[in-house]
Amino acid sequence: MKSLEYLLFFIALIFFLIFLFNFIFITKKLDFIREESKLLFSFEKKSLPPVLILGKMGTGYIGGENTDSIFAMLFKNNKVYIIHIPRDLIVKIDNDLLKINSLYSLKKTDYLLSEISKLTGLNIKKYFVFDLYILKKTIDYLGGLEVDLKYPVTDAVTGYTLMPGKRKFSSSWIEFIVRSRYYPQGDFERMKNQFIILTSLKERLLNSSEYELLGLFNLILQSKNHYETNLNHSEIFKISKQIKKSEFKEILIDLNSKLWTSDYFNIKFDFNVSGLMPKAGIGNYEEIREEIQKKITQEY
Repeated sequence: MKSLEYLLFFIALIFFLIFLFNFIFITKKLDFIREESKLLFSFEKKSLPPVLILGKMGTGYIGGENTDSIFAMLFKNNKVYIIHIPRDLIVKIDNDLLKINSLYSLKKTDYLLSEISKLTGLNIKKYFVFDLYILKKTIDYLGGLEVDLKYPVTDAVTGYTLMPGKRKFSSSWIEFIVRSRYYPQGDFERMKNQFIILTSLKERLLNSSEYELLGLFNLILQSKNHYETNLNHSEIFKISKQIKKSEFKEILIDLNSKLWTSDYFNIKFDFNVSGLMPKAGIGNYEEIREEIQKKITQEY
């Protein structure tokens, strides 16, 4: 009889501990949700800040920490302006010449934000960095991505050319498209392809179910080693909402503008490197900044 009493007591104790654990867990979860809701409510009253988006190849690639995709996002009048920044831009930091795509890898993010603020005329404090792993995992999760490719994409080594047209691409083909820069205008043509991928991805997400979006959100949360940002959860949520209802507009100041000049430079850590600078001189962005502002104004 005593054994039965001990057994019943032990079972009751287990149930009590389970109840206590769940109560504590749920209470903490509710507290977290309340705090997030407060942040979101307060942020809803503020205007969206411009954000610097940086894409890198990531672990396993040579120069994987260099940000070879750089663009600023400006949110204005229900439009999202994508302002491209050339990766080969030469900048002067503490008396050293560097390529702008190396600043993040050199832990000079503040300099990077400052330089792009000067170039665009925007006060950019927020940034989001991601690597190819997240892009490819997202495409895989969505079952591929339908893209209306406007320009042929050629592999510089084999000479293979992917012809223009509308079709569904796997994540490997998307990587090929966003990385290829074998064009007369090099990176500027690659930027156009990257914009096409961005708009295609936006359209796909617009047609995604809540279940798909939740799964994608969880996928990104689980990939925390593949992105970095100083945006908080509320800002990311608000920006996501704005992107969903906004039209993308591309702002690209390419070689046809006659505002750039290319040359070979002796930069820190390397010599005789091909690079790009404003025609007015390194760090002199006035003409380019005016052209960016003019293009934005024309899009109103």
